[in-house]
Amino acid sequence: MRQTVSAPVAVIVVALVAAIAVFVSSRQGPHPPPADEVFFLPPEPPVEEAELLALRRGTAPLGAFAVMPPLGPDRFRGTRVAMVAPGSPAAKGGIEPGDLILQFNDTVTAHPYALVAAIVAVNPDTVNEVVVERAGKEETLTVTGVDPSSLKDR
Repeated sequence: MRQTVSAPVAVIVVALVAAIAVFVSSRQGPHPPPADEVFFLPPEPPVEEAELLALRRGTAPLGAFAVMPPLGPDRFRGTRVAMVAPGSPAAKGGIEPGDLILQFNDTVTAHPYALVAAIVAVNPDTVNEVVVERAGKEETLTVTGVDPSSLKDR
């Protein structure tokens, strides 16, 4: 006597075997990436709202607000400008959204907090030199009117 398996049962068995194979292979750890694929690290851990507010407040005297967290090739190179407030010292000095601020006076601004530290150290009467990278070229801009004393009142 010979037993036969019906078609629906065979399909279910094949599906279960495939699901088990996928599960087992995923439990064996990551596979090495193909040589022609590019993988990006995820951005820094999510930025807390309080951290963003502190950063915005710290860059408010300049009027140029940073992309946070720094992403991709900007990491540890400079502070990418997300927005420039109209009529601000940054706008008057020629800083534009998309610029990468590399240096503020003598301070390298490899991270947005380095920019905040440089802004806080400014004397309101100082003429500030800001080195930006725009369209792959470095430019030195002059920014005046940055007054960090407004931060002390908050």
